Amino acid sequence: MGEVNGMKNHWLVIAAVFAACCIGPISAQTDAEANATSNASITIKDQMIPGDGVVGTVTVEKVVSNGTGWVAIHNNLFGHPGGVIGYAPVKSGENQDVKVTVHTFVAADTLFAVLHHDFGKEGVFEYPVPDVEQRVDGEIVIVPFNATAENITLMNLTELCSKSATK
Repeated sequence: MGEVNGMKNHWLVIAAVFAACCIGPISAQTDAEANATSNASITIKDQMIPGDGVVGTVTVEKVVSNGTGWVAIHNNLFGHPGGVIGYAPVKSGENQDVKVTVHTFVAADTLFAVLHHDFGKEGVFEYPVPDVEQRVDGEIVIVPFNATAENITLMNLTELCSKSATK
């Protein structure tokens, strides 16, 4: 009986992690903010994620932020940004070699770096609102990149969701 309850709890934890990671980005930006032009940008290369089986580090080569903000790493959900798996603060202007700790057990081979404002409580990442995505010419500042890892199992949520849907 204990083993059955343990299995139920195991699946409940997996379902909770899965549900949390499958929520995609939501934006509450106004039309004026969406149409604002700035020099915000992200430069990131495909990379090997060093770490262990739970957490690793993504390095964002360069972030130019329109005000204080955050660079968030999103997992891949059917080719689109899924849940946030890690984030780091950035100052206004140019930031070099920003290190972002990510949860590798919900990372996929393709990840997305997204630039967010720090509109809410200063120094607290409040996603999805009020710390909405920064935009340039109405487009979210987002850059996809490929991630590989040694000694880490990257759980591809796109494949996991597809398998769940076919059962």
